[in-house]
Amino acid sequence: MQFMKNSLLFVVLLFIVNTLSSNAQVIENNTNKKSENINPKFNVLIKGQVIDSLTNETIPYATINITRADNPTKPIKMLASNESGKFETILNIPGNYLLAINSTGKKMLVKPFTIAPADKEINLEKLPVSDSQVLGEVVVTAYKPLVKVDLDKITYSIQDDPDSKTNNVLEMLRKVPMVTIDAQDKIELKGSSSFKIHLDGKPSNLITNNPAQVLRSMPANMIKNIEVITDPGAKYDAEGVTGIINIITYKQPMGGYTANFSGGVNALGGYDGGAYLSMKYGKLGFTGNYNYSHFRNPESNYDTYRENYTNDQHRYLFQDGKNKYEGDFQYGYGELSYEIDTLNLISANFNLMGGKGTSKMNLDVSEQDINKNNVYSYKQSTEGDNTFGGSGFNLDYQRTFKKKDELLTASYRLGLSPNDNNSETKIDEAVNFPESWQISKNNASDKEHAFQLDYTTPLAKIHTIEGGAKYIIRLNESEGDRSRYDYTTEEWKPIITDNDQFKYRYDILAAYLGYNLRFKDYGFKAGLRMEDTKIEADYPLNTDKNFDTEYFTLVPSGTITYRYKMVHSFRLGYNMRVQRPGIWYLNPYSSSTDPKYISRGNPDLDVEKGHNISLNYSVFKPKINMNVSLNYGFMNNSIQQVTEVIEDVSYTTYKNIGKNNQTSLNVYFNGNLTKQFRFYVNGTLAYMDIRANNGSGLKNHGFYENITANLQYSLPHNFRIMLNGGIASPRVNLQGESSGYHYSALGLTKSMLNNKLNFSLSVSSPFEKYRDYYSERYTSDEFYRMNSQYVARNISFRVSYRFGEMKQQIKKAQRGINNDDTKASESSNSGSSGGSGGGSGQ
Repeated sequence: MQFMKNSLLFVVLLFIVNTLSSNAQVIENNTNKKSENINPKFNVLIKGQVIDSLTNETIPYATINITRADNPTKPIKMLASNESGKFETILNIPGNYLLAINSTGKKMLVKPFTIAPADKEINLEKLPVSDSQVLGEVVVTAYKPLVKVDLDKITYSIQDDPDSKTNNVLEMLRKVPMVTIDAQDKIELKGSSSFKIHLDGKPSNLITNNPAQVLRSMPANMIKNIEVITDPGAKYDAEGVTGIINIITYKQPMGGYTANFSGGVNALGGYDGGAYLSMKYGKLGFTGNYNYSHFRNPESNYDTYRENYTNDQHRYLFQDGKNKYEGDFQYGYGELSYEIDTLNLISANFNLMGGKGTSKMNLDVSEQDINKNNVYSYKQSTEGDNTFGGSGFNLDYQRTFKKKDELLTASYRLGLSPNDNNSETKIDEAVNFPESWQISKNNASDKEHAFQLDYTTPLAKIHTIEGGAKYIIRLNESEGDRSRYDYTTEEWKPIITDNDQFKYRYDILAAYLGYNLRFKDYGFKAGLRMEDTKIEADYPLNTDKNFDTEYFTLVPSGTITYRYKMVHSFRLGYNMRVQRPGIWYLNPYSSSTDPKYISRGNPDLDVEKGHNISLNYSVFKPKINMNVSLNYGFMNNSIQQVTEVIEDVSYTTYKNIGKNNQTSLNVYFNGNLTKQFRFYVNGTLAYMDIRANNGSGLKNHGFYENITANLQYSLPHNFRIMLNGGIASPRVNLQGESSGYHYSALGLTKSMLNNKLNFSLSVSSPFEKYRDYYSERYTSDEFYRMNSQYVARNISFRVSYRFGEMKQQIKKAQRGINNDDTKASESSNSGSSGGSGGGSGQ
């Protein structure tokens, strides 16, 4: 019944979106027909060029709005300048007009002009945009586009979305083209979890380890844009298969200071608070923020079922019980910049992130033979905590030149990512099974040093050459400690294995060369990256297992872009990407908190190599934005989770046995029917084919569909209501599938004091108290299903307040180190706390 209610709400939502979209198109078509029939024989060409008033350089892609002088609030023409700042359009009614120019970082320029009946052409020539040329007492209304397309990326303007005043970054990410977030807050790009998230163009341990938790606690009003880089160029590390999500913080603070405080509570017992500060004094600028949150998932149901086809004695295994999870999380970020002079800049940034989550699970466990006779039974209680964290430090020196866009950057990065796990498991009230008490500890970490040099220079205005070199030292370590209580001697005894101590070192030397071309409405981008990698693995407790290897990789990439009439954009791209397994996948320490499900990583894993081809079409009109992307990717050695059953124990690890082929269609639509009403739809249709390349015969395939939609309406007195929802089908993997999801939410926001004080009230999943989740694994040897449940219905309240004023812009380095090549844990992407031994076998 709950599912039917929620599904009915979502169907109604989509029906409203479709109806309003059709009405918007009818209105636009009727408007176009009226304007075409006004005076088809009288056409006057209006043209000009937008330039910077100080440098006289052209300003590309400025927004041009034309209104009648007697009605300046109603645009009759909207267009954008081309890459040379030029524009032209046709008007067919004599009279007085106002032409308004908007460009990022510039104040609006309003130029009056008059069309006489005898005019054939009006050349406004060069229009200098400056802070002083503003026409007083004139109001010109413009619809700012939320989405923009470039050679290799799509940009969503967070600062222009009114929801950013009260939402967090994770909620805003749901609106970004080609990005989807499921009911468990697992983030995907173009239907894949193989991507990276950057902060201001740089990877950050702050986000990499626990993206959902960090983005959920980050206020959206400190974010300017979110970029989806679907075709990473040669300057990026040979990063993940799909692309990069780059979160750009607000960097228009002008000398002085500005600060923001926010906080919130929810009905589940969670709460959070944060502060943001940006200030500048002379040549010194600082930006920083701090956030703390307490999260809580109340007790809910959990059960598993396994059928072992190969063992009649241990045929059926049942686990039934409850679990809960809660913890604390905090992070801080700061960036300091100093302008030595107009050409030299030094900037440093740091981030600190840490948290601790505690989980408790109580299970009734029983096993039956093929005749359904009880073999054994017991009660299992497990308590565990995961202390996770990370810190990073970046130091950048930037040298600019008198030649525009010529840039030299030297950078250093230090990254530290500890991940410690402790667990205690008791088995008692056992029948035909030994009682036990075991304590396990694992301290794992990543440490990284990186050095990078980048140089970019333009050639003959339309050409750009870029190149650079990088050296990375990456150290992975793991140290485990297990002990079991001996009930006979009443003492703790250590359990020692060869894998309890492990060290892994990467040395990566890389160089790249890239070329960019912009000519009229065409763009071309090509690059080649070369990487030489050396690996050393060390087992201190068994040196016979030590090994080392070295390999060389060439990574090509290319993009072709065509822009038609400044409204339509076409892009064809190819890139090859690699991913090296991180400590989550490599760690050989066995996680045995559940004696029936043992998991560990695999230090013998190889680097993944993937190829991607994408075709993208975008159309951006004043009130309607649409993006359609068709993608095909394949990989012949993907890392797959593999489980096998020995006796009555499931052993899970990772292997390079996946041969993946995926085709996906992503559609994004965002529209303004009126100034008060906005809606968007973001959808993905994908087909995945996965086969094992080791001769085992393992294979799986299937379609995946995902769609999210949002409606928002602005009311008088700065109130705004929102309705959003989403639905997705199950996802397949090599040995099984995981469940789909559906969700809905209602929200109300109120802004006061010139948008400085903001309140928001939201209700998540009003029609279902609990949400069920399942995961299945099926092979020729076994069938396994896990069912879990968590509280879905929640009520949240947030408040934020901003004060202060900035008057001078803070300069920051345009380039920095981008280490994108590490494959992080799958569970960390979904917002969980990670774990030891390569992840859960369940």
